[in-house]
Amino acid sequence: MYCIATLANKNALYDLKIFLFSLQLWNENNYPDVYIYCDLYVENFLKDNKLYKGNIFTKSGLEKYSNYDRAAMEKLQGTEFPTLFGDFVCEKMNLMNWIFETNESLLFCDADICFLGPLPEFDVSKKLILSRHEIRKRDSDKYGIYNAGFLYVNDKTIPNSWKFYTKHSTFFEQKSMENLAEEFEDSLDFFPIQNNYGWWRLLQGIESIETLKSKWTIQKTDSHSGILVSGLPLLSIHTHMKTNDAATEYFNKFVKNFLEKSNKKAKTLLAYFN
Repeated sequence: MYCIATLANKNALYDLKIFLFSLQLWNENNYPDVYIYCDLYVENFLKDNKLYKGNIFTKSGLEKYSNYDRAAMEKLQGTEFPTLFGDFVCEKMNLMNWIFETNESLLFCDADICFLGPLPEFDVSKKLILSRHEIRKRDSDKYGIYNAGFLYVNDKTIPNSWKFYTKHSTFFEQKSMENLAEEFEDSLDFFPIQNNYGWWRLLQGIESIETLKSKWTIQKTDSHSGILVSGLPLLSIHTHMKTNDAATEYFNKFVKNFLEKSNKKAKTLLAYFN
């Protein structure tokens, strides 16, 4: 079984709580091990608060990012990359290298992933499984074809290759994933759109917003949140539930409206957001 990996400094703690709560909610018969690369604030918080019934392994290494959010980090000089935010996102590779000391494979998720069903089923023999943005070309040309917040890795050489490509990337660690996909094209796969669904898929999509919204429906079930996208269970969303961003807030309201109509577990999750 692969493990779950994420990054979190104290600014991501609210997201991390939702991440762990939702992961536990839908995987209660098989809690995966979770590895968290964090700062001391988060590490101490997790020691003092039992947020997850499965195993959590932490490593503090994010102290220099503790007092900054993304906006602040993008304005500060980095050490290895032009900005501090560039340094921060490439801590993902350091996290993976740490995990590969004791594990063979991992599913990396940004801390602002919220699970709406069990972990996805996929071919774990693949070396790399990516999540497409599914956005219009002018945006994917700028931000990348793939989203760097949800990927499966089953090859120990991938973290260092990814960091190498990022040194020449036009958009942080995200655009460089296209080079990574080319390198591992012989053992590459993609997650369906029902995983890692973010606001960009709805508001920057290839199809109109109304067409994309019409693909969301509700099903009576207890096995997942009940939300379907294109007839299949929506398994995870990628969003900050506390936000001042208009696009993210629009997406959150849309999702919450569905959760309000769904099952008991979905409503439990909705209550946890507050």
